[in-house]
Amino acid sequence: MKKKIMLSLAALALAAGTCQAAGNPYAGKFFASGDPKKAEFALTFDDGPGFITGDLLILLEKRGVKATFFMLGASARARPGLAGQVREAGHLVANHTDSHKNWFEIGEKADREAVLAAELGKAAASIEKASGVRTTVLRMPNGYDRPWVREAARRLGYTLVNWTYGSDWLKQSDGKLAAEYLKAVRPGAILLLHDGGGKNRARNLPVVEAVLDEAAKKGLKAVRLDDLLGLRPPGPKP
Repeated sequence: MKKKIMLSLAALALAAGTCQAAGNPYAGKFFASGDPKKAEFALTFDDGPGFITGDLLILLEKRGVKATFFMLGASARARPGLAGQVREAGHLVANHTDSHKNWFEIGEKADREAVLAAELGKAAASIEKASGVRTTVLRMPNGYDRPWVREAARRLGYTLVNWTYGSDWLKQSDGKLAAEYLKAVRPGAILLLHDGGGKNRARNLPVVEAVLDEAAKKGLKAVRLDDLLGLRPPGPKP
């Protein structure tokens, strides 16, 4: 029964994605950095909305910059108000699947496309209900990237984006954490941090502050991924 339900969800997601793909000319494309000749970079946050998302929004507003939030469907259902605040603040809302499954295992199974379609469809519905945004940008959990994922993303109407640097999941001191991120601040960089997940990400707030200070010294501006990568905004809902 569970498998039949999953296949039904996958079929619905595929049907919706086919319509969505027509409005996204970058569906199936993969990016891991922006133009190194432009004085811009991107701050991206995964797994939220989480415990620090509200404080993070205040910080970003204070600094006058925009970021991208790759939300889990489960997190959007848990904190729908915060998901709406992200959109209202002018940040890009993106899809990080529904439940952050282990795709290195699922990718070896015969039903991997159906599982991915169901995960994206469920996440997209929850994120749109909470934020009012129909997502067209996707980051796979753990940066999982395979040809089959790119083809599925193309059919489902998603642009894939990874990152140039991220390390906040490693065991390291606060000083070491900040120092490594500061070294990664450069034109075209896509920095990955987390505002959600199973841990309290409070130590990322001073890292973001330090990154923005470093960017100001280098004359760089933090922008949304669609601006950094030149992605055309999606059209009206079909």
